[in-house]
Amino acid sequence: MINKNFIVNKNDSIIKVAKKIQLSRHRTVFVVENNKIIGCASEGDIMRALINEKKLESSVENIMNKSFIFLEKNNLKDAKRLFIKTLSSVIPIVNKKMEILDFLTLESFLSKSE
Repeated sequence: MINKNFIVNKNDSIIKVAKKIQLSRHRTVFVVENNKIIGCASEGDIMRALINEKKLESSVENIMNKSFIFLEKNNLKDAKRLFIKTLSSVIPIVNKKMEILDFLTLESFLSKSE
């Protein structure tokens, strides 16, 4: 079952996304449209939006990052490389259509690699 705490809709407000990030405890959520991942939004993106005086009711689509990391399969070797390179705490696993299949968190990765 996919953890819905990591997923927001492109039309969700910045404040709603900030609350979702707080729930996920991984500093990032992934933005979807028609069940396909189209971007991500992080605490940093929200901070920049506030500094640039964006309204909290604005859509996350206006501040999301369209360039994001992902895996097409739960491959621990590739995951390790991405976790080290990007210092991300969560990586989405997607199919060829960019539909989210699962999430690999740094915590779960570390518990699998012991």
